[in-house]
Amino acid sequence: MSDKKRISIQEILSGNIFTHDFFRKQYKLFLLIAALLFIYIYNGFECQKQARQMARLEQQIKDAHYELLDLSAEYTEMTRPSTLNRLLKERNSQVRESTIPPTLISE
Repeated sequence: MSDKKRISIQEILSGNIFTHDFFRKQYKLFLLIAALLFIYIYNGFECQKQARQMARLEQQIKDAHYELLDLSAEYTEMTRPSTLNRLLKERNSQVRESTIPPTLISE
């Protein structure tokens, strides 16, 4: 019927399998598959690189947020009227908190 040869393990290991007509006729297809495989692997590495960069940036955002909270608490403490009065007393300043409540001047 057909005069196809069976492929032996020895032909595969020696590389003689690539001399068969099937492989010689389809070499462009195999080159395309190899190129697509390299592109796929490269894409995987790039995705991993971007994922690491995203994780690093998210950590930087968290760190900046915690620093903002810390600075905000410090600012709130520094601008509290009781803290300001205490600092003025410690520095023997003539400036004091007014004891007269503010009044609305109407027209």
